[in-house]
Amino acid sequence: MNYKIKVNVVGGIIFLILAMILWYLIPSQIPVTTDAVITSRSFPKLIVAVMFFSSLFILVNDLIKIARKLPVQEVEVNLKEEGRAVITCVLLILYAVLLNIIGFLFASIAYCCAMLAFFKCKNWKYYLTVIIVCTLVTYIFKNILLVQLP
Repeated sequence: MNYKIKVNVVGGIIFLILAMILWYLIPSQIPVTTDAVITSRSFPKLIVAVMFFSSLFILVNDLIKIARKLPVQEVEVNLKEEGRAVITCVLLILYAVLLNIIGFLFASIAYCCAMLAFFKCKNWKYYLTVIIVCTLVTYIFKNILLVQLP
């Protein structure tokens, strides 16, 4: 299955949405203790505003081209070829969700083993290596560096 995607339209929409989400997340993520005009939120808000208006410009520019029936940049996407990348991203999102549910050690072991299985690794030594490395990293961070892991 091949699909043609208008690159700037899809990219513009994605980054517009991302900019709006970031704009509303900045106050909850960056606390401000002073009443000064320039605070710790100023630079991140400036970057997000630039991202928003750049995305809006690209989107509107391509929508005008489409309305005038001018050629726009398109990319042909084959879902069979790109499916592996999508599955890898889904596994990464699942890992991020599992971090808060089952903790760093077990989520990391599950993610690494899932990635090995996804890439059809049949050598049991790789699975054992992943389990040992995840356990060592957890031990080092928790007990030696005293870093709180999820």
